[in-house]
Amino acid sequence: MTMKRLLLLALLLSPIAPALAQDTEKDRVVEAMKSGDAKELAALFIANIDLTVKESSDVYSKAQAEQILRKFFNENPPVDLVIEHSGVSKSGDKYFIGILRTRSGYFRTTFFLKKGETGFLVKQLRIESSKNDF
Repeated sequence: MTMKRLLLLALLLSPIAPALAQDTEKDRVVEAMKSGDAKELAALFIANIDLTVKESSDVYSKAQAEQILRKFFNENPPVDLVIEHSGVSKSGDKYFIGILRTRSGYFRTTFFLKKGETGFLVKQLRIESSKNDF
């Protein structure tokens, strides 16, 4: 009887496992941003990321993106990041929109996770000045 219950439980939880893995990757991005850890954040990027920080926007290598983010976090020490919206794009990418609170103000933050060979990676990250302080 116990073996049947374990099998049933495994079957019920198996569709949840991919969603939990993706949440883990999203959580890693959020934690790296909350702590201002540019190195950890860059480790989650695809080889060439579409990065917007304030008014600057371009496609950068991981190393370039890490330097840009390190400078941003030094000038704007993070306090918190709250994800307010998430979804799936038509191409299957996951996206998250939130507010990054720093010691110097608030920033609207958007990032897209793209499915890769080893899991989801950040393909685009935008940190834009917020229109108002929440």
